[in-house]
Amino acid sequence: MVKYLGLPIGANSKSLATWDPLLEFLRNRLHSWRNKHISLGGRIVMINAMLNAIPIFFLSFMRMLAKVLKQVAKKKGGLGVRDVRLVNLSLLAKWRWRLLQPGRPLWKDVIVAKYGEHILHSVDWGERRIPLSASRWWKDICALDKVVESQNWLVESVSRKLGNGSSTSFWTSRWIGEAPLACVFPRLYSLSNQKDKMVVDFRENHGDSWRWFFSWRRDLFQWESDLVDRLRETLELVVFSEEVDSWNDDLDEDIEWVFDHIWDSPAASKVIAFSWQLLYDRVPTRSILEICGLLGMDLPWECVGCVGSVESSIHLFLHCPSAMLVWKEVFRWLGVMIVIPPSLFSLFEILRGSARNAKIGQGFVMIWHATLWCVWKARNNSIFANDSFIPLVIVDEIKVLSWKWCLARLKVPAYLFYEWNWDPGECLNR
Repeated sequence: MVKYLGLPIGANSKSLATWDPLLEFLRNRLHSWRNKHISLGGRIVMINAMLNAIPIFFLSFMRMLAKVLKQVAKKKGGLGVRDVRLVNLSLLAKWRWRLLQPGRPLWKDVIVAKYGEHILHSVDWGERRIPLSASRWWKDICALDKVVESQNWLVESVSRKLGNGSSTSFWTSRWIGEAPLACVFPRLYSLSNQKDKMVVDFRENHGDSWRWFFSWRRDLFQWESDLVDRLRETLELVVFSEEVDSWNDDLDEDIEWVFDHIWDSPAASKVIAFSWQLLYDRVPTRSILEICGLLGMDLPWECVGCVGSVESSIHLFLHCPSAMLVWKEVFRWLGVMIVIPPSLFSLFEILRGSARNAKIGQGFVMIWHATLWCVWKARNNSIFANDSFIPLVIVDEIKVLSWKWCLARLKVPAYLFYEWNWDPGECLNR
């Protein structure tokens, strides 16, 4: 079969045989990772190395079959491992986004000539607009909204940013509010003589001022006039500009920001993986072991840092008096005032938000990882080596470990330990 940039030309993406070379390629990449005795962080590196080996052209032009996904994808991602199915859908959705952007490269002209000009001005195409002669690639792109649990996810994630209003449909584009005006005011839309008009066409100038102008196919009843008043109230805050209309993605940037920054850290990969597991309460504390039936009746269930409290994740790492003392000493060392929050998520946000800049913030995240790791090591040493769980000793270990990570992994000038111990923020900002 003839290939271009690794992609078989004219191949049927619905045929399993098309994906066989890709699966064989992944098996060969995985062959050198036979050692089962590597750490959790090493296994994460191994899995991501394998998934990153998937040729991007395959994922950009073909929607993976379910049988193929079962062989290469971790079910729900996690631990920093990519969900191949979501990567595949995202790369296909990127073609929809590219079509909405200004400019007319040759590939866009070819697609417009075959499928129509409307694809450049609307994100909601609908299956009824897919011609029978369309390619498999085009059908997959048009059907993106139907292949995930949240129907219309792509349409709901893109909105119109109003500029001069010359290329934004007043009724059918989502340019003000959470839905198109045709959906918010369906009665008015059915009565309008301006269904296909742009926003600027509803603007009527009067000297130095302007007002909204509407044309109806008949006189309105009183309750319909009330709807017009509501529509005008909705439009009161509209401001025009000299810029051309553009598209916005409405994805919530705060949804996954904590997890993004957790993995973007110079801490050791096995430590980052441990922190991730801890946030999901998947660390084998005594309460978890008891739930799993792995903690015998004759074994202690108390926290090693205090007396009489059950050793749960949130208690051991945050609310135990010894853990609270560790965090207070760490924050005092960083020059940050703190009241212990109810969750590790909140503690992460407080720590990163207290940094003066992104460089220091990355260092603070590294110290957050080091603190969790050192508390866990001290807990294990207390149980298995009969060591004492001493908060100030743990703080000293946190300082030493984070200092070593800084020198080895961060692009900052070298500094002595006493400088790090005195002012870590200044060392990170060099």
